Amino acid sequence: MNRMNRLNLLLIFIVAILTNCSNASKLNHEIVGKQSEIIASMIDAVNEKDAEKYVIGFAENVKVFVESEMKVNGRDDMKANRENHFKNHPNVRSEIQHLVEIDNKVILHDKVWLDESDKIGQNIVEIFTFKNGQVTRVDVIQPKDLFKK
Repeated sequence: MNRMNRLNLLLIFIVAILTNCSNASKLNHEIVGKQSEIIASMIDAVNEKDAEKYVIGFAENVKVFVESEMKVNGRDDMKANRENHFKNHPNVRSEIQHLVEIDNKVILHDKVWLDESDKIGQNIVEIFTFKNGQVTRVDVIQPKDLFKK
């Protein structure tokens, strides 16, 4: 197993521990640091359906990976992706469940509802890597059937 896979597994393990240790009725996140503020602002942008605000904290060359497959390459691609997402899911909303900042990484566990018919929401974990105050890489862990419902 290469170093990146081990790091991702370690980060997933940390998030799993935090998830299991929290009271389910209480959100367990604290905005502690500039990087975490950027991620919290991104979640606000999801709830406001504002693609322009969503991409503010991302580097021009940001890359987004889902299951190790690159899905987004660059901030312009990210903005177009979010615009399309908001168009296809006009009632999407997201809530931070856990937010952990470690060095140049922020680990986000959020719950996402694509529409009002989803009463439970879907758990998503994202690992944001920062360089010079901007997100340069995002690794997303989400249900395989999230957008097939």
